[in-house]
Amino acid sequence: MKHLKPLLLAFAFSACIVSPSFAEDAASPAAPEMRLYRLACGEIGVTDLNVFSDTDRYLGQAKDIVASCYLIKHGDDWVLWDTGLPDATPKVADDNTGSPFKLSLKETLTEQLVKIGIKPEDIDYVGISHGHFDHVGGANAFSNAKLIMQKTEYDFMTTQPDKARAAHMDSELISSFVGPEKEAQRMLLSGDADIFGDGTLKAIVLPGHTPGHMALLVNLPETGPVVLSGDQWHFHENHESNGVPSFNFDRADTLASSDKLNELIKNHKAKLIIQHEPKDNEALPKLPEYLK
Repeated sequence: MKHLKPLLLAFAFSACIVSPSFAEDAASPAAPEMRLYRLACGEIGVTDLNVFSDTDRYLGQAKDIVASCYLIKHGDDWVLWDTGLPDATPKVADDNTGSPFKLSLKETLTEQLVKIGIKPEDIDYVGISHGHFDHVGGANAFSNAKLIMQKTEYDFMTTQPDKARAAHMDSELISSFVGPEKEAQRMLLSGDADIFGDGTLKAIVLPGHTPGHMALLVNLPETGPVVLSGDQWHFHENHESNGVPSFNFDRADTLASSDKLNELIKNHKAKLIIQHEPKDNEALPKLPEYLK
């Protein structure tokens, strides 16, 4: 026994030593580099703001809002969130359309991406908050990318095209990603999803504005959590009053989704960016600068 005791002590000591190779395997992977760029994807002059209220809150009012897209660098991947108005949108709004929306687009997405040395084929993922024309207008320019949408939204646009068009959604605007041969090029989500599995980009499903509307929670290393709200709200007053646009798909779902997103913002202490709100977007860095 007297010879066994030193051997037992030696074994116990050696068991506490972690080999260099094991220590390396157990280490957490390095966090990916994260950047958030804002791109100007159109201007929308609303001549009848009351379309944004199903309770006639904005009778006789008008307002200028913006269409916004966001480019996110995630490690070696580039993720484009929403694609704005179609490239064919005039640079100066046509005031004789009879529509309450006067649309203009000064620079296309491709023209803006050049400012940071990015070409359409460099985009790895195109995330779409929802299928309205001012959010998917430029999607087909990124036909090499993988489309990220809620399955409910994609199915509505592609299996009920007449109803979708009546709701200002056109599957032709995402035609590069449609069809059985493109199945591998689609990441269709069913509810909330951690897109890369590392907590940096989280899709938040918020039905109501459209059947499969969603927002994006971006966790930046210095800025902290940022919420890109899609069209859950269109401007500050609309958020504060918990208003529901007259053209939303489902009122009850809209209100439930507003509650959900407000709670998420509060719990994460997140910075809210209302994608159509000029003040929120004017406060962001101008290209080629970015949040990090």
